[in-house]
Amino acid sequence: MENGVVNGHGFQPVSTFWPTRYLEASVGDTADKASTALIVLNTPISDYTFFKRLYNHAGYVVCADGGANRLHDLLVNEFSDQEAVEALKSSPPNAIHGDLDSLERHVREQYEQIGTSISLDPDQYSTDFQKAIKKTVEQKPNTQNILILGSIAGRVDQGIGLLHEMYREQRLNHPELTFWLFSEASISIVLRRGTTAIHTPLKSGLITPNVGILPLYGRASITIQGFEWDVEDWPTEMGGQVSTSNHIVADQVTITTDVSVLFTVERKVGR
Repeated sequence: MENGVVNGHGFQPVSTFWPTRYLEASVGDTADKASTALIVLNTPISDYTFFKRLYNHAGYVVCADGGANRLHDLLVNEFSDQEAVEALKSSPPNAIHGDLDSLERHVREQYEQIGTSISLDPDQYSTDFQKAIKKTVEQKPNTQNILILGSIAGRVDQGIGLLHEMYREQRLNHPELTFWLFSEASISIVLRRGTTAIHTPLKSGLITPNVGILPLYGRASITIQGFEWDVEDWPTEMGGQVSTSNHIVADQVTITTDVSVLFTVERKVGR
């Protein structure tokens, strides 16, 4: 990511993102992997290949409390011809962290057998996601990108809460970090104020043209290029105009906004 400034003539490019790189089978250089972490949340995981690609791109992996149950179930089902402990060794997390109220006893025992660090944070004023971020930053202070394997398809309050936490953590607590939410069918990123260039290679077969630019964090004015419906200085807010169901038509798109917005692109499931 490249940082920039805003001058009197408008916004200058401040960020360049390549969301599909984390879905590629090949892994980037060592430095890129070392600066990337993966947080596994307590939501169902059904696609092993999808998980494994994210896992391979991360230099540090932490399960947020019950996320360990989900990863355990995925690996045990994927390697059903092996003993559970052996299956877990195929993709071991570096840590399981949280208040541990959701971690099942047999899951904990099996991870303990393979040497995974399991740590308790009893703070009831923070979520397991927040705790996992804190753990990651403490263990890997050079982290720049945090991949989140989670869901917004279950309870509405939890889904909206997760999008809220991504924004809060990036804006207030960890402005040095970029959070990437990989959910059932999408990749979502909170775009900061300014201009962002996003690589969107449709020929990769990893994403579809379907995108949304959502003003979840306040009324915004956006200018976008590389879409089927480009707009300039377009006011957008919840309850008003919102750019949903737009389509990518270029290998790189740009979005300029005066307030943080959520960018979400559909990924091709099974790729």
